[in-house]
Amino acid sequence: MDILDFKSQLQQIVSDVGFSAVGITDPGKVHHSIKEKFMHFIKNDWNAGMDWLEKRINERVAPENLWPSVKSILVFTDDYTPSEDPLMKLKDREKSNFSVFATDKDYHKVVKSKLKIVATWVKKKLDCDLKIFVDTAPVMEKPLAQLSGLGWQGKHTNLVSKSMGNWFFIGVMYINKSLPVDEPEKDNCGSCTKCLDICPTNAFEGAYKLDARKCIAYLTIEHKGAIDKDLRASIGNRVFGCDDCLAICPWNKFAQITRNVNYKDTFSDLTLDKALSFSDAEFRKFFSGTTIKRLGSTRFLRNVIYAMGNSGNREYIELLKRFLHHSVDYISEAAQWSICELKKNA
Repeated sequence: MDILDFKSQLQQIVSDVGFSAVGITDPGKVHHSIKEKFMHFIKNDWNAGMDWLEKRINERVAPENLWPSVKSILVFTDDYTPSEDPLMKLKDREKSNFSVFATDKDYHKVVKSKLKIVATWVKKKLDCDLKIFVDTAPVMEKPLAQLSGLGWQGKHTNLVSKSMGNWFFIGVMYINKSLPVDEPEKDNCGSCTKCLDICPTNAFEGAYKLDARKCIAYLTIEHKGAIDKDLRASIGNRVFGCDDCLAICPWNKFAQITRNVNYKDTFSDLTLDKALSFSDAEFRKFFSGTTIKRLGSTRFLRNVIYAMGNSGNREYIELLKRFLHHSVDYISEAAQWSICELKKNA
């Protein structure tokens, strides 16, 4: 079929299923500099406990090593721009604060369902084989998105678009047919350093250099065990993730509030004392269908206890005493720390 006609129809179906945009690149454009940046990240242990990033590196930095048949790569963005400024929610220290991406349906499932619809159409139109990915394989989504012209990796390492800000999920499709590619997007951050300056834990070693070992998003979601005492006070009331560097980006002034009904804030009224009271079964039921559920009730409890210690509310002390002899060591230690903080800061 006519390629221009294909791209026009592709744009239409992408819009129909609810994606924000689509771009196309050539796997051969994943050049050596991208690999160098990634290896620098690994060499400095900035991946922290995310050991899976050290595995299958050759497939991650070279798409043809993951699937030798790949000829073109289609990249899709799915925006989740919030209706309210997430930074405002940090002010109420007695409310549980969740990263925007996690406050509704699990994005892996939402994005994959959209990708499957587009994939069915692409296979029929191009008579091709393909593979789809949503954060589930050794695929460098953000560099591929930049190569596809959808935006650029900002100094906070996330994808930024001049027209849509920086609140995106990314889906990727490898196909075994060659297609005309889109022009890569250039870096438009300029001299701005707002995302670096706002980081509560100074997790950036410089522009484009994030040390996950100090990143609240990593610490509250991926990290197992106790969180470094020097970082706990900076966590504030964040019980799952952190959006500060995303929320402060000036390019968000061009973003439109998401129309996607799957990405709405459903947990904004969850108080810390209510969150503390969840049994394992109640935790799993309350967060059913979300990415938060995979955290598990024990690590969620850890995060809530730290948040209580940062709240300044001495009434939490009696609630926290129940956890001083918890069977999990880092929970009992977290309760002890939080009680001390509340007494100290009274």
